[in-house]
Amino acid sequence: MYLGIDPGIRKLWYGLIDQQGKVITSWVLLSEEKSPTRNDQFARMVEIHQFFDTMIQEYPITAVGIEKLFFTARNQSNAEFVYGVRGIIGMMFRSHTISLFERTPQEIKKYITGNGNAGKELMLAVIKKIFTLTDEELKRHDAADALGIALMVKNTEEINKKKKSS
Repeated sequence: MYLGIDPGIRKLWYGLIDQQGKVITSWVLLSEEKSPTRNDQFARMVEIHQFFDTMIQEYPITAVGIEKLFFTARNQSNAEFVYGVRGIIGMMFRSHTISLFERTPQEIKKYITGNGNAGKELMLAVIKKIFTLTDEELKRHDAADALGIALMVKNTEEINKKKKSS
C-alpha cells in the first residue's frame, strides 16, 4: 500500500491507496482552524506519532510520500512545527524500513495534471476522476494532494522495482 501525506500546521491530510490504485482511506488527522500553541504543537506531534504507528501496524505500507514545504519569512513560525512533524514521520516509516519519498507541490501537480502550476480546483477534479470519487468522498484539495502524492509514490515504486528486476 502507498501512503501520501500533506502536512500542515492546522491540518494534516493523508491518503492511502492499494496496489491497484484503489483508495483505502483518506482524511484529515489534525483539524484545528487556529494555529496551535507551543504546548499544543507537542501534543499534536504525539497524536501524529500514535496515529501513524497504528496505521503501520494495520496496513502493509510499502512506501510513503510526503509533500516538501516552502516557507516564506511571513510563516517561519509554522515551519518549525511542520518540519518537526516531517521528522517524526520520516523516522517512523524509515525505522520500519518503509521507503520514503519527498515531492514538491509543483512536482505533484505536474505529475497529476501535466502542469506544475495547476490550481487547486484542477488538482481536485483530476484526482476525483483518477480515483472515481464523488464530491462527497473528496471535498478538499488537501485530501486530493495527499492522494496525488500516494499515486505518484505508487508509480515511482513500481518503476523502481522494474528497473531492479531488469
